[in-house]
Amino acid sequence: MKIVIRAGGVGTRLWPWSRSSRPKQFLPFFEDRSCVQVVYDRFVNSDLVNHQDVYLSINRDTYKLAKAQLPELRDENLIVEPATRDTAAAIGLETIWVAANNPDETIASLGSDHYCGKPENLLRALDRADQFLDENPGYLMAIACKPTRVETNYGHVKMGEKLWDEGDIPVHFAEEFTEKPNWPTAERYMESGDYLWNANFFAWKAGTLLEQFEKFEPEMHETLMELADARDGENFRDVLEEKYSTIKKTAVDYAILEPASREDRLAVMPVDMEWSDIGSWATLTDAFEPDEDGNLFQGPVKAEDTTNCTAVIKNPDRRIVALLGLEGLAVVDTGDALLVCRKDEATKVKKLVHEMRDSDDLSDLV
Repeated sequence: MKIVIRAGGVGTRLWPWSRSSRPKQFLPFFEDRSCVQVVYDRFVNSDLVNHQDVYLSINRDTYKLAKAQLPELRDENLIVEPATRDTAAAIGLETIWVAANNPDETIASLGSDHYCGKPENLLRALDRADQFLDENPGYLMAIACKPTRVETNYGHVKMGEKLWDEGDIPVHFAEEFTEKPNWPTAERYMESGDYLWNANFFAWKAGTLLEQFEKFEPEMHETLMELADARDGENFRDVLEEKYSTIKKTAVDYAILEPASREDRLAVMPVDMEWSDIGSWATLTDAFEPDEDGNLFQGPVKAEDTTNCTAVIKNPDRRIVALLGLEGLAVVDTGDALLVCRKDEATKVKKLVHEMRDSDDLSDLV
């Protein structure tokens, strides 16, 4: 199995700490270690794969960051997108990069910006997925986690009939693969017990994935095949630079996984791994333990009569941030920017960042 750690996102919902030049997956959330470093260590220190089988997929803006944080990573294992084209293009590129001439290669394509409290269960699930795909190469696989609450900010996968039951982790047909539901729908999903959270962990045979591109996104497939033909040539970088920016900008969820699930080509494996998307200032307490009042503070913070608040202070000149009589707020201070918002509105930070990006006066802050 080849492991590809996807780290090309920007993480706008965690602005102002996360910026395009230093997105959230490269920030030191885990003491002095970033998500990328933690995930990389998880695999190179495991028995699942050899270190040369672990790849990192990034965008051009974070090349220096990646080299600084993972100096041991070989250049041939660093997949650099020449343009930002969303996850369908990124996953297509990684497939060509890793296995252009080997359609039978199993690739695990894994998001990097998450917390995993039981990594040993994820490693065991990937080992089972490798076995399943060797025996059933025509399927795409989603490794998903059991929900712990009603959640409208995660994609959901519905487990159908059991498909494979070798070992301790079963595999089911994925009957539905849907993006973020509204609250009543999410409640129904939770009550049914049939739905899992999409953790953005996938595995497949390279050839099978490319077949799905050919079926559901033929124009994307045509460009990917041009890249595959050039992969081992001296001018591959030039061809990549020319062709990649022409690929359709869309998420792999919409382009491939949802239509594959409608045709019974998507399998799902439920795994107890204590997963959490480090996706917004509201969800940090999934990954990091709050105090008895539900507060999570990093930096010089003093609070009185304050509950369910998150304050992250990354401003070396700030001596104290005082919170008094507050509930359910996020406060983030980075010196050049200050964010104060209700935690239940934290996902809207992305919209705010997009508006600042279009502003001549503020675009340098995102």
